Amino acid sequence: MKKLLFLLMSGALCSSFYAQKLEVEVCGTDELMRKHYERYPEQKAQDDAFNLEISKLIKSGKFSKTINKKQVYEIPVVVHVVSDGSALGTVNNKSDADIIAWVNYTNGVFSGSSTSGMSANSAVLPVKFVFAKVDPNCASTNGINRINASHLPKYVSGGVNDDNTTNAVLATDITALGMWDTSKYYNIYVVKKLTSNAGALNGYAYYPGGSKDYSFMATSASAVNKQTLAHEFGHALGLRHTHEGYTESTGACPTNTDCTLQGDLVCDTEPMKSLYHSSVPSSCQTGQINPCTSVTYAGGERNVMAYTYCFRDLFTQGQTDRATAQLLQYRQSLINSPVASTTTPNNSVVLTSACTPSSITNPGNFNIGVTSVKFGNINNYSANYKQATNNFYENFTGNYCAGVSKTTIPSGSATTLTVAPGASNAHIIKAYIDYNNDGQFNETTELVLNQSGVSSGSFATASVTPPATAVNNTPLRMRVIGEFNGTAVTACSTPKYGQVEDYSVIIERQNLLAVDNVAKTNATHIIKDENSVYIKSDLKISSLHIYDASGRLLSNRTDIKSSEFRFPVNEKNTVLTVTAVMENGKVISKKLKF
Repeated sequence: MKKLLFLLMSGALCSSFYAQKLEVEVCGTDELMRKHYERYPEQKAQDDAFNLEISKLIKSGKFSKTINKKQVYEIPVVVHVVSDGSALGTVNNKSDADIIAWVNYTNGVFSGSSTSGMSANSAVLPVKFVFAKVDPNCASTNGINRINASHLPKYVSGGVNDDNTTNAVLATDITALGMWDTSKYYNIYVVKKLTSNAGALNGYAYYPGGSKDYSFMATSASAVNKQTLAHEFGHALGLRHTHEGYTESTGACPTNTDCTLQGDLVCDTEPMKSLYHSSVPSSCQTGQINPCTSVTYAGGERNVMAYTYCFRDLFTQGQTDRATAQLLQYRQSLINSPVASTTTPNNSVVLTSACTPSSITNPGNFNIGVTSVKFGNINNYSANYKQATNNFYENFTGNYCAGVSKTTIPSGSATTLTVAPGASNAHIIKAYIDYNNDGQFNETTELVLNQSGVSSGSFATASVTPPATAVNNTPLRMRVIGEFNGTAVTACSTPKYGQVEDYSVIIERQNLLAVDNVAKTNATHIIKDENSVYIKSDLKISSLHIYDASGRLLSNRTDIKSSEFRFPVNEKNTVLTVTAVMENGKVISKKLKF
Protein backbone atom coordinates (compact mmCIF):
# COMPACT_ATOMS: atom_id res chain seq x y z
CA MET A 1 0.00 0.00 0.00
CA LYS A 2 1.23 3.46 -0.84
CA LYS A 3 2.86 4.93 2.23
CA LEU A 4 0.27 6.86 4.19
CA LEU A 5 0.83 10.48 5.04
CA PHE A 6 1.31 11.99 8.45
CA LEU A 7 -1.40 11.50 11.05
CA LEU A 8 -2.39 14.03 13.64
CA MET A 9 -1.97 13.42 17.31
CA SER A 10 -5.31 14.11 18.94
CA GLY A 11 -7.40 12.89 21.82
CA ALA A 12 -10.85 12.02 22.96
CA LEU A 13 -12.31 12.48 26.42
CA CYS A 14 -15.14 10.12 27.15
CA SER A 15 -17.57 9.29 29.92
CA SER A 16 -19.81 6.28 30.31
CA PHE A 17 -22.40 4.66 32.51
CA TYR A 18 -23.29 0.99 32.37
CA ALA A 19 -26.54 -0.47 33.62
CA GLN A 20 -28.43 -3.47 32.32
CA LYS A 21 -26.35 -3.50 29.15
CA LEU A 22 -27.04 0.18 28.40
CA GLU A 23 -23.82 2.17 28.19
CA VAL A 24 -23.67 5.93 27.73
CA GLU A 25 -20.60 7.51 26.10
CA VAL A 26 -20.09 11.29 26.04
CA CYS A 27 -16.85 12.64 24.59
CA GLY A 28 -15.28 16.12 24.54
CA THR A 29 -13.33 15.54 21.33
CA ASP A 30 -14.29 18.76 19.56
CA GLU A 31 -13.17 21.05 22.38
CA LEU A 32 -9.98 19.10 22.93
CA MET A 33 -9.22 19.14 19.20
CA ARG A 34 -9.89 22.88 18.98
CA LYS A 35 -7.33 23.51 21.70
CA HIS A 36 -4.89 21.08 20.14
CA TYR A 37 -5.10 22.66 16.67
CA GLU A 38 -4.54 26.10 18.15
CA ARG A 39 -1.27 24.84 19.62
CA TYR A 40 -0.19 22.64 16.71
CA PRO A 41 -1.76 24.02 13.49
CA GLU A 42 0.69 22.02 11.38
CA GLN A 43 -0.84 18.82 12.73
CA LYS A 44 -4.29 19.83 11.44
CA ALA A 45 -2.73 20.05 8.01
CA GLN A 46 -1.10 16.65 8.51
CA ASP A 47 -4.41 15.13 9.55
CA ASP A 48 -6.15 16.53 6.48
CA ALA A 49 -3.39 15.14 4.25
CA PHE A 50 -3.69 11.70 5.83
CA ASN A 51 -7.46 11.61 5.34
CA LEU A 52 -7.09 12.73 1.72
CA GLU A 53 -4.61 9.93 1.04
CA ILE A 54 -6.96 7.31 2.51
CA SER A 55 -9.83 8.80 0.49
CA LYS A 56 -7.87 8.39 -2.74
CA LEU A 57 -7.05 4.77 -1.92
CA ILE A 58 -10.70 3.99 -1.12
CA LYS A 59 -11.95 5.60 -4.33
CA SER A 60 -9.37 3.73 -6.39
CA GLY A 61 -10.61 0.44 -4.97
CA LYS A 62 -7.14 -0.38 -3.61
CA PHE A 63 -7.67 0.37 0.07
CA SER A 64 -9.55 -2.73 1.23
CA LYS A 65 -7.35 -5.00 -0.89
CA THR A 66 -4.24 -3.89 0.97
CA ILE A 67 -5.61 -4.94 4.36
CA ASN A 68 -4.83 -8.42 5.70
CA LYS A 69 -8.19 -9.37 7.19
CA LYS A 70 -6.90 -12.56 8.85
CA GLN A 71 -3.98 -11.15 10.82
CA VAL A 72 -4.51 -10.22 14.48
CA TYR A 73 -1.88 -7.87 15.89
CA GLU A 74 -0.78 -8.17 19.49
CA ILE A 75 -0.37 -4.91 21.40
CA PRO A 76 1.69 -5.11 24.63
CA VAL A 77 -0.01 -3.13 27.40
CA VAL A 78 0.90 -1.97 30.87
CA VAL A 79 -1.98 -1.10 33.16
CA HIS A 80 -0.98 1.45 35.79
CA VAL A 81 -3.34 1.08 38.74
CA VAL A 82 -3.19 4.47 40.49
CA SER A 83 -4.41 4.03 44.05
CA ASP A 84 -5.38 6.65 46.61
CA GLY A 85 -3.87 4.53 49.37
CA SER A 86 -6.83 2.15 49.53
CA ALA A 87 -6.27 -1.50 50.31
CA LEU A 88 -5.40 -3.84 47.43
CA GLY A 89 -8.53 -5.37 45.95
CA THR A 90 -10.83 -2.45 46.74
CA VAL A 91 -12.53 -0.27 44.13
CA ASN A 92 -9.76 2.35 44.05
CA ASN A 93 -6.95 -0.23 44.01
CA LYS A 94 -8.26 -3.14 41.97
CA SER A 95 -6.73 -6.58 42.20
CA ASP A 96 -4.64 -8.16 39.46
CA ALA A 97 -7.47 -10.63 38.83
CA ASP A 98 -9.94 -7.78 38.24
CA ILE A 99 -7.60 -6.03 35.81
CA ILE A 100 -6.84 -9.23 33.91
CA ALA A 101 -10.54 -10.08 33.57
CA TRP A 102 -11.29 -6.56 32.29
CA VAL A 103 -8.57 -6.67 29.63
CA ASN A 104 -9.63 -10.16 28.55
CA TYR A 105 -13.21 -8.95 28.19
CA THR A 106 -12.04 -6.07 26.02
CA ASN A 107 -10.18 -8.53 23.80
CA GLY A 108 -13.48 -10.33 23.39
CA VAL A 109 -15.07 -7.09 22.16
CA PHE A 110 -12.24 -6.64 19.64
CA SER A 111 -12.66 -10.21 18.37
CA GLY A 112 -16.44 -10.03 18.09
CA SER A 113 -16.87 -12.75 20.70
CA SER A 114 -20.44 -13.58 21.62
CA THR A 115 -19.31 -14.10 25.22
CA SER A 116 -18.59 -10.36 25.26
CA GLY A 117 -22.09 -9.66 23.93
CA MET A 118 -20.93 -8.84 20.41
CA SER A 119 -23.21 -9.32 17.41
CA ALA A 120 -22.56 -12.15 14.98
CA ASN A 121 -22.46 -9.44 12.30
CA SER A 122 -19.63 -7.51 13.95
CA ALA A 123 -16.37 -7.14 12.06
CA VAL A 124 -13.23 -8.02 13.97
CA LEU A 125 -11.02 -5.21 15.15
CA PRO A 126 -7.70 -6.98 14.45
CA VAL A 127 -5.92 -6.28 17.72
CA LYS A 128 -5.37 -8.17 20.93
CA PHE A 129 -4.02 -6.74 24.16
CA VAL A 130 -1.25 -8.81 25.72
CA PHE A 131 0.23 -7.89 29.07
CA ALA A 132 3.88 -6.86 28.85
CA LYS A 133 6.24 -9.55 30.12
CA VAL A 134 9.34 -7.36 30.54
CA ASP A 135 9.44 -3.98 32.29
CA PRO A 136 11.69 -1.04 31.29
CA ASN A 137 14.42 -2.35 33.62
CA CYS A 138 14.40 -5.76 31.85
CA ALA A 139 12.79 -7.46 34.87
CA SER A 140 9.84 -9.82 34.42
CA THR A 141 6.40 -8.29 34.94
CA ASN A 142 2.75 -9.28 34.72
CA GLY A 143 2.01 -6.00 32.90
CA ILE A 144 0.32 -4.40 35.91
CA ASN A 145 2.18 -1.50 37.52
CA ARG A 146 0.95 -0.13 40.84
CA ILE A 147 1.31 3.58 41.58
CA ASN A 148 0.46 4.89 45.04
CA ALA A 149 -0.69 8.51 44.66
CA SER A 150 -1.86 8.95 48.25
CA HIS A 151 0.78 11.67 48.68
CA LEU A 152 -1.26 13.88 46.28
CA PRO A 153 -4.13 15.28 48.42
CA LYS A 154 -6.03 16.58 45.40
CA TYR A 155 -5.89 13.16 43.75
CA VAL A 156 -7.21 11.52 46.90
CA SER A 157 -10.12 13.95 47.07
CA GLY A 158 -10.92 14.62 43.42
CA GLY A 159 -8.97 12.34 41.09
CA VAL A 160 -7.90 13.74 37.70
CA ASN A 161 -9.31 16.80 35.91
CA ASP A 162 -7.32 18.53 33.16
CA ASP A 163 -9.80 21.43 33.00
CA ASN A 164 -10.03 22.32 36.68
CA THR A 165 -7.43 21.42 39.30
CA THR A 166 -9.14 23.18 42.19
CA ASN A 167 -9.79 19.79 43.73
CA ALA A 168 -8.00 17.42 41.35
CA VAL A 169 -4.65 16.82 39.66
CA LEU A 170 -3.62 16.93 36.03
CA ALA A 171 -3.10 13.75 34.06
CA THR A 172 0.54 14.77 33.67
CA ASP A 173 0.87 14.72 37.47
CA ILE A 174 0.00 11.02 37.27
CA THR A 175 2.10 10.14 34.22
CA ALA A 176 5.08 11.77 35.96
CA LEU A 177 4.78 9.05 38.62
CA GLY A 178 5.27 6.32 36.07
CA MET A 179 5.18 6.05 32.30
CA TRP A 180 6.72 3.20 30.34
CA ASP A 181 8.16 3.89 26.90
CA THR A 182 5.15 4.60 24.69
CA SER A 183 6.96 3.22 21.66
CA LYS A 184 7.17 -0.20 23.37
CA TYR A 185 4.09 -0.31 25.64
CA TYR A 186 0.54 0.96 25.37
CA ASN A 187 0.04 2.68 28.72
CA ILE A 188 -3.40 2.49 30.39
CA TYR A 189 -3.94 4.41 33.62
CA VAL A 190 -6.78 3.39 35.95
CA VAL A 191 -7.62 6.31 38.26
CA LYS A 192 -10.19 6.72 41.04
CA LYS A 193 -12.09 9.53 39.30
CA LEU A 194 -11.90 11.34 35.97
CA THR A 195 -13.70 14.63 35.32
CA SER A 196 -13.66 17.75 33.13
CA ASN A 197 -15.69 20.93 32.74
CA ALA A 198 -18.23 18.74 30.93
CA GLY A 199 -18.72 16.59 34.03
CA ALA A 200 -17.78 13.06 35.08
CA LEU A 201 -15.70 11.14 32.57
CA ASN A 202 -14.91 7.47 32.24
CA GLY A 203 -11.93 7.58 29.92
CA TYR A 204 -9.94 9.13 27.12
CA ALA A 205 -7.32 8.09 24.61
CA TYR A 206 -5.16 9.76 21.98
CA TYR A 207 -5.14 9.10 18.26
CA PRO A 208 -1.93 7.52 16.91
CA GLY A 209 0.96 9.47 15.48
CA GLY A 210 1.61 12.09 18.15
CA SER A 211 3.78 12.59 21.18
CA LYS A 212 1.01 11.74 23.66
CA ASP A 213 -0.10 8.16 23.42
CA TYR A 214 -1.90 6.64 26.38
CA SER A 215 -5.36 6.13 27.84
CA PHE A 216 -6.87 7.20 31.16
CA MET A 217 -9.77 5.22 32.58
CA ALA A 218 -11.89 5.80 35.66
CA THR A 219 -11.99 2.78 37.93
CA SER A 220 -15.79 2.67 37.51
CA ALA A 221 -15.30 1.90 33.80
CA SER A 222 -12.50 -0.61 34.31
CA ALA A 223 -14.46 -3.84 34.71
CA VAL A 224 -15.95 -6.76 32.82
CA ASN A 225 -19.00 -5.75 30.74
CA LYS A 226 -17.73 -2.18 30.41
CA GLN A 227 -16.99 -1.42 26.75
CA THR A 228 -15.38 1.96 27.29
CA LEU A 229 -11.82 0.65 26.88
CA ALA A 230 -12.70 -0.88 23.49
CA HIS A 231 -14.28 2.45 22.49
CA GLU A 232 -11.19 4.36 23.63
CA PHE A 233 -8.76 2.08 21.85
CA GLY A 234 -10.89 2.57 18.75
CA HIS A 235 -9.87 6.22 19.07
CA ALA A 236 -6.27 5.10 19.64
CA LEU A 237 -6.51 3.47 16.21
CA GLY A 238 -7.83 6.67 14.68
CA LEU A 239 -11.55 5.86 14.61
CA ARG A 240 -14.02 8.75 15.01
CA HIS A 241 -17.44 8.69 16.59
CA THR A 242 -20.18 7.57 14.23
CA HIS A 243 -21.95 10.92 14.67
CA GLU A 244 -18.87 12.96 13.70
CA GLY A 245 -20.07 16.17 12.04
CA TYR A 246 -23.40 16.28 13.89
CA THR A 247 -24.25 19.81 15.06
CA GLU A 248 -25.89 19.74 18.47
CA SER A 249 -26.92 23.41 18.48
CA THR A 250 -28.99 23.09 15.30
CA GLY A 251 -29.69 19.36 15.31
CA ALA A 252 -28.25 19.11 11.79
CA CYS A 253 -27.14 15.68 10.54
CA PRO A 254 -23.55 15.16 9.41
CA THR A 255 -22.85 16.09 5.79
CA ASN A 256 -22.39 12.90 3.79
CA THR A 257 -21.82 13.81 0.14
CA ASP A 258 -18.37 12.16 0.33
CA CYS A 259 -18.25 9.47 3.02
CA THR A 260 -14.46 9.13 2.66
CA LEU A 261 -13.83 12.72 3.78
CA GLN A 262 -16.88 13.62 5.85
CA GLY A 263 -18.56 12.34 9.00
CA ASP A 264 -16.57 9.53 10.61
CA LEU A 265 -14.68 8.94 7.31
CA VAL A 266 -16.11 5.42 7.05
CA CYS A 267 -18.54 4.59 4.27
CA ASP A 268 -20.32 1.57 5.76
CA THR A 269 -21.43 3.38 8.93
CA GLU A 270 -24.68 5.27 8.46
CA PRO A 271 -24.69 9.06 9.00
CA MET A 272 -26.37 9.74 12.32
CA LYS A 273 -26.82 12.12 15.20
CA SER A 274 -25.70 11.64 18.75
CA LEU A 275 -28.49 9.36 19.93
CA TYR A 276 -28.47 10.96 23.35
CA HIS A 277 -30.55 13.63 21.63
CA SER A 278 -33.15 11.28 20.13
CA SER A 279 -36.88 11.84 20.42
CA VAL A 280 -37.13 8.95 22.89
CA PRO A 281 -34.45 9.69 25.49
CA SER A 282 -32.86 6.92 27.58
CA SER A 283 -34.24 4.27 25.24
CA CYS A 284 -32.49 2.03 22.71
CA GLN A 285 -33.20 3.31 19.19
CA THR A 286 -33.28 -0.09 17.44
CA GLY A 287 -36.33 -0.21 15.16
CA GLN A 288 -36.66 3.57 15.06
CA ILE A 289 -36.20 5.78 12.00
CA ASN A 290 -32.79 7.36 11.52
CA PRO A 291 -33.60 11.01 10.75
CA CYS A 292 -30.35 11.31 8.80
CA THR A 293 -31.30 8.53 6.34
CA SER A 294 -35.12 8.41 6.70
CA VAL A 295 -35.00 4.63 7.10
CA THR A 296 -34.74 2.34 10.11
CA TYR A 297 -31.38 2.32 11.89
CA ALA A 298 -29.13 -0.25 10.24
CA GLY A 299 -26.83 -1.01 13.16
CA GLY A 300 -25.31 2.41 13.76
CA GLU A 301 -27.29 2.64 16.98
CA ARG A 302 -25.28 -0.33 18.30
CA ASN A 303 -21.83 0.63 17.02
CA VAL A 304 -19.00 0.57 19.56
CA MET A 305 -18.03 4.10 18.47
CA ALA A 306 -21.59 5.49 18.79
CA TYR A 307 -23.34 7.70 21.35
CA THR A 308 -26.29 5.46 22.10
CA TYR A 309 -28.57 4.01 24.75
CA CYS A 310 -28.35 0.62 23.03
CA PHE A 311 -25.85 -2.03 23.98
CA ARG A 312 -22.91 -1.45 21.63
CA ASP A 313 -22.13 -4.77 19.97
CA LEU A 314 -20.50 -4.20 16.59
CA PHE A 315 -17.75 -2.70 14.47
CA THR A 316 -18.10 -2.41 10.68
CA GLN A 317 -15.62 -3.69 8.12
CA GLY A 318 -14.90 -0.13 7.04
CA GLN A 319 -13.94 0.76 10.60
CA THR A 320 -11.63 -2.23 10.94
CA ASP A 321 -9.97 -1.49 7.58
CA ARG A 322 -9.27 2.11 8.57
CA ALA A 323 -8.09 1.09 12.04
CA THR A 324 -5.77 -1.55 10.55
CA ALA A 325 -4.24 0.90 8.07
CA GLN A 326 -3.45 3.33 10.86
CA LEU A 327 -2.19 0.54 13.09
CA LEU A 328 0.30 -0.59 10.46
CA GLN A 329 1.39 2.94 9.63
CA TYR A 330 1.81 4.36 13.11
CA ARG A 331 2.11 1.49 15.57
CA GLN A 332 4.76 -0.79 14.08
CA SER A 333 6.80 -0.24 17.22
CA LEU A 334 4.04 -1.75 19.36
CA ILE A 335 3.29 -4.63 17.00
CA ASN A 336 6.93 -5.70 16.99
CA SER A 337 7.78 -4.74 20.56
CA PRO A 338 10.08 -7.28 22.25
CA VAL A 339 8.46 -6.56 25.65
CA ALA A 340 5.61 -8.90 24.71
CA SER A 341 8.01 -11.85 24.90
CA THR A 342 10.10 -13.31 27.68
CA THR A 343 12.87 -13.84 25.11
CA THR A 344 14.60 -10.48 24.78
CA PRO A 345 17.40 -9.31 22.45
CA ASN A 346 20.98 -9.71 23.70
CA ASN A 347 22.63 -6.30 23.37
CA SER A 348 25.41 -6.99 25.87
CA VAL A 349 28.53 -5.02 24.96
CA VAL A 350 31.38 -3.09 26.56
CA LEU A 351 32.26 0.23 24.91
CA THR A 352 34.96 2.82 25.38
CA SER A 353 33.60 5.63 27.57
CA ALA A 354 32.54 8.85 25.86
CA CYS A 355 30.96 12.18 26.75
CA THR A 356 27.30 11.93 27.77
CA PRO A 357 24.83 14.76 28.40
CA SER A 358 23.78 15.30 32.01
CA SER A 359 20.92 17.71 31.41
CA ILE A 360 18.72 19.39 28.81
CA THR A 361 18.66 23.17 28.31
CA ASN A 362 14.95 23.66 27.62
CA PRO A 363 12.91 20.84 29.14
CA GLY A 364 9.42 20.76 27.70
CA ASN A 365 7.11 18.77 25.46
CA PHE A 366 8.28 19.98 22.05
CA ASN A 367 8.14 16.47 20.52
CA ILE A 368 11.77 16.64 19.40
CA GLY A 369 14.24 13.76 19.33
CA VAL A 370 14.64 10.35 17.69
CA THR A 371 11.84 7.79 17.24
CA SER A 372 13.54 5.02 15.27
CA VAL A 373 17.00 3.93 14.14
CA LYS A 374 17.66 1.24 11.54
CA PHE A 375 21.23 0.26 10.66
CA GLY A 376 22.26 -3.27 9.76
CA ASN A 377 20.69 -5.44 12.48
CA ILE A 378 19.79 -2.40 14.58
CA ASN A 379 16.04 -1.93 14.49
CA ASN A 380 15.01 0.18 17.46
CA TYR A 381 11.95 2.30 18.15
CA SER A 382 11.94 4.87 20.92
CA ALA A 383 10.00 7.87 22.19
CA ASN A 384 11.12 11.42 21.44
CA TYR A 385 12.07 13.58 24.40
CA LYS A 386 9.31 13.81 27.01
CA GLN A 387 9.51 15.88 30.12
CA ALA A 388 7.66 13.22 32.13
CA THR A 389 10.39 10.62 31.48
CA ASN A 390 13.29 13.10 31.08
CA ASN A 391 14.76 10.90 28.33
CA PHE A 392 17.15 13.45 26.82
CA TYR A 393 19.84 10.74 26.79
CA GLU A 394 19.11 7.11 25.95
CA ASN A 395 21.91 4.57 26.30
CA PHE A 396 20.71 1.62 24.23
CA THR A 397 23.89 -0.40 24.81
CA GLY A 398 24.71 -3.02 27.41
CA ASN A 399 21.66 -4.33 29.24
CA TYR A 400 19.03 -2.74 26.99
CA CYS A 401 16.39 -5.37 26.21
CA ALA A 402 13.50 -3.66 24.37
CA GLY A 403 14.96 -3.58 20.87
CA VAL A 404 17.98 -4.57 18.77
CA SER A 405 20.68 -1.97 19.41
CA LYS A 406 23.90 -3.56 18.15
CA THR A 407 25.04 -4.67 14.75
CA THR A 408 27.96 -5.92 12.69
CA ILE A 409 28.62 -4.19 9.37
CA PRO A 410 31.16 -4.96 6.61
CA SER A 411 34.30 -2.86 6.28
CA GLY A 412 34.39 -2.70 2.51
CA SER A 413 30.82 -1.86 1.53
CA ALA A 414 28.00 0.52 2.41
CA THR A 415 25.26 0.00 5.00
CA THR A 416 22.18 2.24 5.01
CA LEU A 417 21.42 4.22 8.17
CA THR A 418 17.84 5.45 8.60
CA VAL A 419 16.69 7.72 11.43
CA ALA A 420 13.15 8.97 12.13
CA PRO A 421 12.65 12.30 13.95
CA GLY A 422 10.26 13.27 16.74
CA ALA A 423 6.53 13.87 16.29
CA SER A 424 6.57 17.64 15.69
CA ASN A 425 8.78 20.42 14.33
CA ALA A 426 11.56 20.22 11.76
CA HIS A 427 14.73 18.51 13.01
CA ILE A 428 18.42 18.38 12.44
CA ILE A 429 19.60 14.77 12.62
CA LYS A 430 23.24 13.83 13.14
CA ALA A 431 25.00 10.50 13.68
CA TYR A 432 28.60 9.61 14.53
CA ILE A 433 30.64 6.41 14.77
CA ASP A 434 33.76 6.42 16.93
CA TYR A 435 35.83 4.74 14.21
CA ASN A 436 39.16 4.95 16.06
CA ASN A 437 37.59 3.92 19.39
CA ASP A 438 39.18 6.74 21.36
CA GLY A 439 35.99 7.78 23.17
CA GLN A 440 35.67 10.97 21.13
CA PHE A 441 33.71 11.90 17.99
CA ASN A 442 35.57 13.79 15.30
CA GLU A 443 33.21 16.29 13.65
CA THR A 444 34.80 15.68 10.25
CA THR A 445 35.98 12.08 9.99
CA GLU A 446 33.42 10.37 12.25
CA LEU A 447 30.24 12.26 11.30
CA VAL A 448 28.26 9.74 9.20
CA LEU A 449 24.88 11.51 8.96
CA ASN A 450 24.08 15.24 8.91
CA GLN A 451 20.66 16.26 7.63
CA SER A 452 18.55 19.34 8.33
CA GLY A 453 14.84 20.07 7.85
CA VAL A 454 13.73 16.53 8.68
CA SER A 455 10.03 16.57 9.59
CA SER A 456 7.67 14.02 11.09
CA GLY A 457 6.78 11.30 8.62
CA SER A 458 10.09 11.57 6.76
CA PHE A 459 13.53 10.13 7.47
CA ALA A 460 17.17 11.12 7.55
CA THR A 461 19.29 8.59 5.66
CA ALA A 462 22.93 8.00 4.86
CA SER A 463 25.00 5.33 3.15
CA VAL A 464 27.79 4.45 5.58
CA THR A 465 31.06 2.89 4.40
CA PRO A 466 33.68 2.62 7.16
CA PRO A 467 37.10 4.08 6.32
CA ALA A 468 40.06 1.77 5.90
CA THR A 469 41.51 3.17 9.14
CA ALA A 470 38.50 2.14 11.27
CA VAL A 471 39.11 -0.25 14.16
CA ASN A 472 37.82 -3.71 13.18
CA ASN A 473 36.22 -6.52 15.18
CA THR A 474 35.71 -4.29 18.24
CA PRO A 475 32.44 -2.79 19.52
CA LEU A 476 32.36 0.94 18.64
CA ARG A 477 29.96 3.58 19.92
CA MET A 478 27.45 5.05 17.46
CA ARG A 479 25.73 8.25 18.56
CA VAL A 480 22.48 9.54 17.05
CA ILE A 481 21.15 13.03 17.81
CA GLY A 482 17.76 14.59 17.06
CA GLU A 483 17.49 18.33 17.73
CA PHE A 484 15.35 21.32 16.79
CA ASN A 485 16.22 22.45 13.27
CA GLY A 486 18.76 25.28 13.23
CA THR A 487 20.28 24.35 16.58
CA ALA A 488 24.07 24.13 16.67
CA VAL A 489 24.77 20.44 17.33
CA THR A 490 27.99 18.62 18.11
CA ALA A 491 28.51 15.09 19.38
CA CYS A 492 29.07 16.28 22.95
CA SER A 493 26.76 19.31 23.13
CA THR A 494 24.02 19.49 25.75
CA PRO A 495 20.60 18.86 24.17
CA LYS A 496 18.60 22.05 23.82
CA TYR A 497 15.15 20.60 23.08
CA GLY A 498 15.90 17.12 21.81
CA GLN A 499 17.69 13.88 22.43
CA VAL A 500 20.88 11.82 22.22
CA GLU A 501 20.92 8.02 21.71
CA ASP A 502 23.86 5.59 21.77
CA TYR A 503 24.20 2.24 19.95
CA SER A 504 27.06 -0.21 19.26
CA VAL A 505 28.62 -1.24 15.95
CA ILE A 506 31.26 -3.84 15.06
CA ILE A 507 33.05 -3.39 11.75
CA GLU A 508 34.12 -6.71 10.29
CA ARG A 509 37.03 -6.76 7.87
CA GLN A 510 36.32 -8.71 4.73
CA ASN A 511 38.96 -11.30 3.81
CA LEU A 512 39.24 -10.78 0.08
CA LEU A 513 41.92 -13.48 -0.25
CA ALA A 514 39.53 -16.12 1.02
CA VAL A 515 36.56 -15.32 -1.24
CA ASP A 516 36.81 -18.52 -3.22
CA ASN A 517 37.11 -20.63 -0.08
CA VAL A 518 34.16 -18.84 1.55
CA ALA A 519 32.02 -19.43 -1.51
CA LYS A 520 32.80 -23.13 -1.35
CA THR A 521 32.54 -23.81 2.35
CA ASN A 522 30.22 -21.18 3.83
CA ALA A 523 27.16 -21.86 1.69
CA THR A 524 23.78 -20.74 3.03
CA HIS A 525 20.45 -21.73 1.48
CA ILE A 526 17.15 -19.96 2.12
CA ILE A 527 14.18 -21.71 0.51
CA LYS A 528 10.42 -22.09 0.73
CA ASP A 529 9.60 -25.54 2.10
CA GLU A 530 5.81 -26.07 2.00
CA ASN A 531 4.43 -23.49 4.47
CA SER A 532 7.77 -22.66 6.05
CA VAL A 533 10.93 -20.68 5.54
CA TYR A 534 13.81 -23.15 5.70
CA ILE A 535 17.44 -22.10 6.21
CA LYS A 536 20.44 -24.40 6.11
CA SER A 537 24.03 -23.24 6.28
CA ASP A 538 27.59 -24.42 6.78
CA LEU A 539 27.79 -21.69 9.43
CA LYS A 540 25.66 -21.17 12.50
CA ILE A 541 22.80 -18.74 12.10
CA SER A 542 23.10 -15.84 14.53
CA SER A 543 19.78 -14.08 13.90
CA LEU A 544 16.82 -14.11 11.54
CA HIS A 545 14.52 -11.29 10.41
CA ILE A 546 11.42 -11.85 8.25
CA TYR A 547 9.42 -8.98 6.74
CA ASP A 548 6.16 -9.00 4.79
CA ALA A 549 5.57 -7.03 1.59
CA SER A 550 4.61 -3.89 3.56
CA GLY A 551 7.89 -3.99 5.51
CA ARG A 552 6.23 -5.23 8.71
CA LEU A 553 8.56 -7.36 10.83
CA LEU A 554 7.02 -10.83 11.28
CA SER A 555 9.89 -12.49 13.11
CA ASN A 556 12.98 -11.21 14.87
CA ARG A 557 14.91 -14.19 16.26
CA THR A 558 18.26 -13.38 17.82
CA ASP A 559 18.91 -16.62 19.70
CA ILE A 560 19.11 -19.32 17.01
CA LYS A 561 22.78 -20.43 17.19
CA SER A 562 22.11 -23.34 14.84
CA SER A 563 23.08 -24.19 11.27
CA GLU A 564 19.50 -25.14 10.43
CA PHE A 565 16.22 -23.35 11.17
CA ARG A 566 12.61 -23.55 10.09
CA PHE A 567 10.00 -20.81 10.53
CA PRO A 568 6.28 -21.57 9.86
CA VAL A 569 4.47 -19.02 7.68
CA ASN A 570 0.73 -18.37 7.99
CA GLU A 571 0.69 -15.54 5.45
CA LYS A 572 -0.88 -16.32 2.07
CA ASN A 573 -0.38 -14.70 -1.34
CA THR A 574 2.46 -12.55 -0.14
CA VAL A 575 6.16 -12.00 -0.70
CA LEU A 576 8.41 -12.27 2.34
CA THR A 577 11.92 -10.88 2.66
CA VAL A 578 14.09 -13.21 4.73
CA THR A 579 17.36 -11.85 6.15
CA ALA A 580 19.76 -14.17 7.96
CA VAL A 581 22.85 -13.00 9.83
CA MET A 582 25.52 -15.66 10.15
CA GLU A 583 27.95 -16.14 13.04
CA ASN A 584 30.73 -14.49 11.01
CA GLY A 585 28.57 -11.38 10.49
CA LYS A 586 27.66 -12.14 6.88
CA VAL A 587 24.16 -10.99 5.95
CA ILE A 588 22.12 -12.98 3.42
CA SER A 589 18.69 -11.89 2.15
CA LYS A 590 16.21 -13.57 -0.14
CA LYS A 591 12.62 -12.94 -1.22
CA LEU A 592 10.19 -15.86 -1.10
CA LYS A 593 6.65 -15.96 -2.50
CA PHE A 594 3.96 -17.76 -0.47
